[in-house]
Amino acid sequence: MSAVANNALPEPWLQAMAAAQDAPAPGWLQELRLEAARRLQDSGLPDRKTEAWKYTPLKVFEALAPPLSGSVQDSAGAVSFPPALLEAASTVEVVDGMLAGVRADRVPGLSVLPLADAMDRFEDRLRPLIEAENINGATRAFAALNTAFLEHGLLIHVAQGVDAGSLLAQWAFSPGEVSRMGHFRIILLLENGAQLSLVEQFQSTEATANALNVIIQAELGDGAELNHVRLQAESADATLLTSTSIGQAAGSTYSYRGFDLGCGLARHELNAQLSGPEAYTDISGAFVLDGRRHVDNHVSVAHEATDCRSEQFFRGVLGGRSRGVFNGRALIQAGADGSSVQQSNANLLLSDLAEMDTKPELEIYADEVEASHGATVGQLDENAVFYMRSRGLSSDVARRMLTAAFCHSVTDRLQDRELAGRIAGLIDAAMPGDGES
Repeated sequence: MSAVANNALPEPWLQAMAAAQDAPAPGWLQELRLEAARRLQDSGLPDRKTEAWKYTPLKVFEALAPPLSGSVQDSAGAVSFPPALLEAASTVEVVDGMLAGVRADRVPGLSVLPLADAMDRFEDRLRPLIEAENINGATRAFAALNTAFLEHGLLIHVAQGVDAGSLLAQWAFSPGEVSRMGHFRIILLLENGAQLSLVEQFQSTEATANALNVIIQAELGDGAELNHVRLQAESADATLLTSTSIGQAAGSTYSYRGFDLGCGLARHELNAQLSGPEAYTDISGAFVLDGRRHVDNHVSVAHEATDCRSEQFFRGVLGGRSRGVFNGRALIQAGADGSSVQQSNANLLLSDLAEMDTKPELEIYADEVEASHGATVGQLDENAVFYMRSRGLSSDVARRMLTAAFCHSVTDRLQDRELAGRIAGLIDAAMPGDGES
């Protein structure tokens, strides 16, 4: 397949989108798929002229131009998963963008349903959420692509006042000589006072050049709490694109902890809408890059009600010829008095060829607001290295320990200490050297 040129979509992609319209669905969803395909064809994929994508070129992805598929190979069911990050009463397995297994029958008040089945019970709740997803223009091209292929997905519903514990979602690619791209949608509905911990583990046992395009949409009721952990440790040729949108009612809490240790290209868009008073969002992440890996975190938090709080806390370590991007935006709208915003992004460059682009943004239209932000890009403190060496450590060991501790400031923010220890160990193992590889 030829690469994408001048933002146009390759003909096989257009044929695949046309074929996807025949997948069973309610009439309104079939119409939405068709509209998304039309808009994507009009806009094309983002390029450097697309502001939100100017630091994340798609050259490698375009050269790969993975075939689009609404289904998975027959062998995908036999895919083995790496050891789970945690033991959870509820588990979900997704292979190549298709649901491979669900075990969620142990928790009263928790429903985990394939999207097609969920339409029978929750269509009145699902339809407005699905239709509200922004699919306009090149900036949202992959959201349009996901919508055009919207067939495989999952609904997670937690009843009012229920603490559903932890749900582990394990994502994997199946091996194969031909790369491909899958699409998946997760919708979470947490009723008033409901609680859930969603842990995502993107990790395959074999290296692939596959791609995955995931959208997560969550609706949190009054006082609901969603703790969201995402670990991404895919191979250097894999591509992961995620878009997460959170709608928060009064007194609700959304906590995100993201860790990127792999992928050739990973981009995460996180958007939180604080629509009720005293809603709270805490979005934190750490990434460790080497070689030519590229990770982009785009965060946007909108304060729409009084006395809401939000935090953005990201740490990055970059070696080789890797590149990181962080764009963190906080919007405090008129009338959202009493809001509090904190932003922090700090990065360590371990190579002269590594690059970091960081842009924190504050946009304030209300009074009586507390806001702070900061961004740094630098190298290890040589005084700290000297101190460690004076205690008998080699230069290499001292530098690795200090660099790992830099990212542990994010694992330390995890509530589950056992999970924090496991992720910290993976971070330590992923630490790059000082070279330019």
